[in-house]
Amino acid sequence: MSYLNGNKFSLSENSGFSSLSTFDLRPSITESNYILVKLTGPLDRSKKRILSELHIQVQQFLGDNTFKCRYEPTDIDRIREQDFIENVQVLSPLLKLPPSLKTQSDYEFHDEPKSVDLVLHQAADKSVEALMQEISQITGISPENMSVRADSSIIRAQVSPKDLLEIAKIDSVGAIEEVHNLTLLNNVARDIIHADIGDSGVGSPTYYKGKGQVVTVADTGFDMGDKANTHPAFANRVRDLIPVGRTNLTSDTNGHGTHVCGSVLGNGKSDAMGGSIQGAAPEATLVVQALLTDDGKLFGSSGKTLGDLLRDAYENHESRIHTNSWGPEWDWRGQLPYNNASEELDNFVWSHQDLVVCFAAGNSGRAATPKGHIGAQAAAKNCITVGSCENLRSSRDYTCQVYDAKGLVKGDPDKISGFSSRGPTREGRIKPDIVAPGGMILSTASRAIQPISTFGKSDDKLWQFLSGTSMATPLVAGCVAVLREMLIANGLPNPSAALLKALLINGAVDTGNKRELQGFGRVDLARSMILKGKTLNRDFLEAEVADEDLKDQFTTSFNMDRYMDASTPSATLKVTMVYTDVAGALLQNNLNLSATVEIPGQDRRVRYGNMGEQENIDPAPSDGVNTVEQIVWKNLKREATVAFNVAVGGTMMADVQPFALVWSVEIDPEVEQ
Repeated sequence: MSYLNGNKFSLSENSGFSSLSTFDLRPSITESNYILVKLTGPLDRSKKRILSELHIQVQQFLGDNTFKCRYEPTDIDRIREQDFIENVQVLSPLLKLPPSLKTQSDYEFHDEPKSVDLVLHQAADKSVEALMQEISQITGISPENMSVRADSSIIRAQVSPKDLLEIAKIDSVGAIEEVHNLTLLNNVARDIIHADIGDSGVGSPTYYKGKGQVVTVADTGFDMGDKANTHPAFANRVRDLIPVGRTNLTSDTNGHGTHVCGSVLGNGKSDAMGGSIQGAAPEATLVVQALLTDDGKLFGSSGKTLGDLLRDAYENHESRIHTNSWGPEWDWRGQLPYNNASEELDNFVWSHQDLVVCFAAGNSGRAATPKGHIGAQAAAKNCITVGSCENLRSSRDYTCQVYDAKGLVKGDPDKISGFSSRGPTREGRIKPDIVAPGGMILSTASRAIQPISTFGKSDDKLWQFLSGTSMATPLVAGCVAVLREMLIANGLPNPSAALLKALLINGAVDTGNKRELQGFGRVDLARSMILKGKTLNRDFLEAEVADEDLKDQFTTSFNMDRYMDASTPSATLKVTMVYTDVAGALLQNNLNLSATVEIPGQDRRVRYGNMGEQENIDPAPSDGVNTVEQIVWKNLKREATVAFNVAVGGTMMADVQPFALVWSVEIDPEVEQ
């Protein structure tokens, strides 16, 4: 099955063209420069060369050996003549409309007017100005009432549903997406994630606190909106405050943003609330992009997009960590797919591979859904999507209990918060990536408003409790800052986002919940740290594979006795591969991880990324969905030799694909003395 803009379809000769054959709205090849091409097998180097010679520009992999392509010539038969091509069709306008903008019949649209983003194709033929005039002729809307976004790649307008199909027929329009309202989705928490880590392990004097790292928080605003007059937990560490939602205003009249900032990098104390209160990276530097509008919404009429925020943080503030505790409101029609917001994020990180972007999974965990909740920005491949587990203080909105000022009712960090949005994504991808405490989090309160007591009463007006994946996400961003500081201090000047994500995920603790709830587990900073010359049971590497003969796979090997002494009878090996992929709902560069174990006198055994304990399968299984793959192998002996292999597993749109590998060897609990 193939996917485009949330639509499932097939170009297989024996299945027809999905429901689109019933209402054949496809333009002729003389009217469109965009086609769908289905191959008989994977796209290899020789096929790439032939397609290029045919003047076919392959733009995106859609699944099932099907690709969206740009093709300017009008002779489509010469494409069909190629023996490796199963089918070719001109792109149908119906595939530009997501299911949420269509009813059961492809022609019956909802009556309610829609605010939509008209996403242009790559290399669109017409200028934005010309397209706005054409849209105006269809809709009667003046171009002055439209806005241009994302480097002139998106036109936003309020459109009558009856006009959507006509707009979809414009060849330069690649997708039409409904605009959804955005919503806002710590001392105890530091203990749970083991943020106090020094050169001798957990609980030793903390060497790494995020010093030298610039973290950008895109949220409601910051405290009083003044870099010089800050909440005491941020003294002398606010680098810049950028107004986005309101002209020249960055104060936090909501309270959400200031609380989030404190969870990332706050450093304060309160005698009334138990003493020291710190975020995960209490020496990092802060940049805040204030999104709140005068009417309490996010972004407003600023015209800014997520891509604009990422670019500003990266280019103007030298920030390599960007955290976001907001996302689309839950839609009663169900889970949102990977969309232009997801693609914008993935595009930016693909071209800036040292930028880590964190996104809250969402707070729709109680909403009825046949599949999952996570979509849009949080469904992007190249971000760290964060769910929420319980705190040692339970969340009031989860248990409906009354707490005293110090939150004496305790929760269980191995339980996933009831509000935390579930995965997988609509494309089947494992999300969230990781979970962190998000219930009853104590952090900084904005001095621009009265204290908030919704989630518990604080005895100190400078500190307040909040709950949500919004609170879990900044803790993870702070952990990234600490890991980045550690890597730089140990000789890696520019760590990749893939490596930082792999370190976090490999160090995560399995809570015993399903993947769709916990992702790869609860963040544990101590288990993610690799201290040069001191951490003897964890390691990492960065490498790449290329779409070339002899370079399309990478192998590294070691003996288990490298990480196990003679007194250790058995141990558990965990290895995690992460890579940053080209933008697209499906994998554009498909890498697969495998691990081989050989023990003298025994048969060779092979396991595969995300395939559990399955072994020695022929042909080898391939995870064609995830950019994160993990293998956990218990009860390995010292005499075992281990080899990790990363190989191109099918589609490879780019010429080169970097990746990160992180692994650890832990003594099996049952044999610990």
